[in-house]
Amino acid sequence: MSEKDIHNSRLELVFEKRIPGLRVSEAVRHQKFIMRNRHLHETIELHIIIYGQRLMFVDQETYRLVPHTAIAVNHHLIHKTSTAPNMPPDHHNFILQLDKAVFDEKFREFGLKGFDEFGDLYGGLAKFNDTEWSLIMSVIEEFKAACDDERRGMTSSMEDLHSFLYLQAIELAGIFAKSRRRDMQSKLQEQGIETAEQQSVVKTGVHQKVRDIAIYLQGHTGENVTLDDLAGKFYMSKSYLTRVFRNVTGFSVVEYMTYVRVRKAQQLLRDSDTSITEIAAICGFGNITYFEKVFKQMTGHSPGKYRKNPEKDIMIRLKNVER
Repeated sequence: MSEKDIHNSRLELVFEKRIPGLRVSEAVRHQKFIMRNRHLHETIELHIIIYGQRLMFVDQETYRLVPHTAIAVNHHLIHKTSTAPNMPPDHHNFILQLDKAVFDEKFREFGLKGFDEFGDLYGGLAKFNDTEWSLIMSVIEEFKAACDDERRGMTSSMEDLHSFLYLQAIELAGIFAKSRRRDMQSKLQEQGIETAEQQSVVKTGVHQKVRDIAIYLQGHTGENVTLDDLAGKFYMSKSYLTRVFRNVTGFSVVEYMTYVRVRKAQQLLRDSDTSITEIAAICGFGNITYFEKVFKQMTGHSPGKYRKNPEKDIMIRLKNVER
């Protein structure tokens, strides 16, 4: 995993632990805090809110996170947290980042889905009942206590510590999965009643507008969508649209459109026999030379190499992408 900081500020980071395949941080903040721009990674992120409120933009939706809730962000999804409007900035979170190299096997060992299946099925927001929340807080304290024992030289071996921390992370993931399953089952059993995840979606103001723009861009990857087109369709000035989209997502409209095009291309390369030339056209790149250039620039690999080895799970890197 990258050694870069999870956040753009460490001033209020009260706990952090890194071992192979697992990275954990805890932060207590009392001032306005916005996650750095251009944030997506190869890990599954489990973001638990202990107190306070936060907004979390994921892919196209903005969620309100409150105590007794957590959100699992699947790998390679754009996401960004920010302070909830009209709310104090104070918040306390506990974040785990789980790497496929370690947790694909460990999830299966403990009866969960594999890494990719877990992210696809359980990605989203969960609201815990009192019993689940008490257990989560207990697991977090045990995790921190074990790390404190290591610091004081009271741990029997590094291997034992790592095994214990992996187990605690899996327990937290299991509690989260149980809550998500309950929420999804209630949706099927009681049609018309919103799930906890649906209730947490921010449905007003600029967040809903940004959601609509993101969905539109995802559905029109093969077209040459311009800022003029978007401004006219959504009845906004270009400058205002550009500003609010970046404020909510952390990405410009052009960067986001390039991201969804490359993501669509990855899906076609993995799951179809469509030629690379056709994929370039389907995804709106105009010509194969430009497609190959942008694809390699963002993933580090050519489309052909990715098709041969999609299980490598190459992360999209949105930076310095030419228009």
